[in-house]
Amino acid sequence: MARCLKSRDLGAPPDTYFYALANSSQAGSTFATIGSDDALRLFDGKLKLQHSVATGHNGVACLAAGNDNSNASFVTGGSDGHLRCWDARTGQAIAQVMADPRGAAGVAAVTCQGPYIAAGTESLKEGLGDVSVLLYDTRQLAGGPVRQYIESHTDTVTQLAFHPTLRNVLLSGSTDGLVSVFDVDWADEDDALQQVVNPRAAVHCAGFLAPDQVYVVSMDEQYSVYTLAKTVEEDEQVPPPRQFGDVREALGCQYVVNVLLQAAGPPLMVHGHTGKRDLSIVSLGSPDAWAFGQTIKLPGAHDEELVRDVILVDQRAYSCGEDGRVKVWSLGT
Repeated sequence: MARCLKSRDLGAPPDTYFYALANSSQAGSTFATIGSDDALRLFDGKLKLQHSVATGHNGVACLAAGNDNSNASFVTGGSDGHLRCWDARTGQAIAQVMADPRGAAGVAAVTCQGPYIAAGTESLKEGLGDVSVLLYDTRQLAGGPVRQYIESHTDTVTQLAFHPTLRNVLLSGSTDGLVSVFDVDWADEDDALQQVVNPRAAVHCAGFLAPDQVYVVSMDEQYSVYTLAKTVEEDEQVPPPRQFGDVREALGCQYVVNVLLQAAGPPLMVHGHTGKRDLSIVSLGSPDAWAFGQTIKLPGAHDEELVRDVILVDQRAYSCGEDGRVKVWSLGT
């Protein structure tokens, strides 16, 4: 069982929700969270507040850690349609750009790899051409996106993830019920789109469970695993997805927070239950036998409020939620 080491509101006003967490090692081990008051808060591993700044977004929506060699320690996106890059050492915005050059669609998802920022927009209407998956190069941010895929989704992009080893492979998930896998070496969208998987429900979270496998958790908590088509031999067929069904039944939870990948060790699924004040982290096993395994309980969770994000750093879990608090947990025995 985990132990809560610290719990802080980071100076947030009452009734603030915290939406997301990120960790950057560029300025030491610095953490960030965004909240419903449109602020970005930077803090250390012991939850000591370092900077609290207005993001400038009219509705900050997403947060990611930058990992290139510039000063962009964190990136935020908002419903105002802007991306902003932040220097954790100063708490200052060092660059910004209107994400979608076609209009004022808000940014709903963001992720980073090397010098690249991938952004997904929210839907303003139904139909092709409304939602974009965009790729920016921070070395030429003002020049606009280096890739712009506008035909693969018809509703808000909820999830973006780069492949853990193939730096040219980007995944996007959407509330249109589709997960798209792109090879961003191609500018033309028809050439770039490598695979589409259809969980038949709005995508809550998705990513690469293993180098050759994609996971999807839908907004109705259906969990499934798909094989990447490009990892299958030409004379073989892509195997059917593994369908685990509604994880609420299997895990006794109300909702899935996210799925966490570890550098060493199995992937993990984080789930919660507000009525039970429960937050748990369960092992997902291995590619040979994906199965729910050992569980670590985080007692008390965030009281009866939803947990919005959890990240792992050095045998500790950091969580944030709609109670307006960030907590750090020891996972050691």
